[in-house]
Amino acid sequence: MARARARRAGVQVTGEDNLRELAERLRPLMEKKVRIGMQGDAELAMIASVHEYGSYKMNIPARSFIGTGKKKGQTPIGKLVRAGVTEIAHGRKSVDSLFAEIGEVGLDRMVKNFNRIKEPSLSARYAAHKTGPRKLLQRDEDLRDSLTFDVVPKGE
Repeated sequence: MARARARRAGVQVTGEDNLRELAERLRPLMEKKVRIGMQGDAELAMIASVHEYGSYKMNIPARSFIGTGKKKGQTPIGKLVRAGVTEIAHGRKSVDSLFAEIGEVGLDRMVKNFNRIKEPSLSARYAAHKTGPRKLLQRDEDLRDSLTFDVVPKGE
């Protein structure tokens, strides 16, 4: 079950505002959500999950780039949402453009976070068993390019 959170957007309503019209403008915000993550083939998904969560069996530590990127995007996305909801309430912005901005900001933070991942040396135990390149992040360009966002109906 997904967690639900609500925060106040700080929209001021005056006597001149038509509440029915205001509700119609804001209703679409409740019908969709923005998903930010990665999309790719099964092998790339497996590599991403090992980087994200680590592998106890293979003695690989977690090197999260999706979860930590999400955390780094929360503050700027929160500010964007608060300002965007006010703009939508006053009819100066569309819901779709706000969702697109949220996706772009979140994706930008996730890519920047991915780019900051340092390549620590391989552990001696893992290096002894590793075949192929001595590089820690396998298919790093493919992983970075697989980061994406989409806007979907809630419930998907």
